[in-house]
Amino acid sequence: MKLAKDQIARQFSRAAKTYDTAAQLQNEMAEILINAIPEHSRGTLVDLGCGTGWPLKQLAKFGKYEMTAIDIAPGMIEMARQKVPQANFICCDLECTPLPDEFANVIFSNAAIQWCNTAKALTEISRIAKPNAHLLLSTFGSSTFVEIRNAWEAIGDSSDRIHQFENPQIIEHLLEDLKFEEITIKRENRQLIYHSVDDLFRGIRNLGATNASSNRHAGLLGKERYRQFKSVFENRLAQFNQLELTFDCIFVVAKTA
Repeated sequence: MKLAKDQIARQFSRAAKTYDTAAQLQNEMAEILINAIPEHSRGTLVDLGCGTGWPLKQLAKFGKYEMTAIDIAPGMIEMARQKVPQANFICCDLECTPLPDEFANVIFSNAAIQWCNTAKALTEISRIAKPNAHLLLSTFGSSTFVEIRNAWEAIGDSSDRIHQFENPQIIEHLLEDLKFEEITIKRENRQLIYHSVDDLFRGIRNLGATNASSNRHAGLLGKERYRQFKSVFENRLAQFNQLELTFDCIFVVAKTA
């Protein structure tokens, strides 16, 4: 899948000021990764896709890492720098960073590589990792936003209006090819609950989580088509008194040889 990186940078910069209010799940995912970092780890830590810096701020409390944080969105970098001014920040695509080979002892990436070409991102992670480096990574799998995909299909529209998320088996195979060891992958579906259709759509916008594929549906969404799409959720809300939105959470822990 080819991604529109300029669009990704814009949508997350726009969402920077609202992201923390909507990112409870992402913060919970970050806590799981932080708790999985080996206690003996030291040295240089790289946060790939640092966002607004909430996980970076938690990592800084350990006081044992020299921290470099990378994000493609200038707005996110600005927010993160306010939280963790002592970190080194780089605004760039995490598929192609300016970091030297074998730079990092710990590579941390929370809910970020789903906006990348997975193979390119993992190859870059492999390049910047020192020997015996630890990788802590989370992302979202193919069942994410299944309710929205089903709603488009219910009205006979194209499912490519939804971002295409990765299958965890592909991530595992790529890591094996890159000679990572001790690979552990866990998968857990989480549902966020909303009590109005507008709240559901607002929650997605506040996270910046729109379709980033350059092959996404290019046609204008007319008022009637949007009304049909929205009515699918309104009918479900009337039936169940709430709306669910699925996040297919994938957690990866591994190390380099």
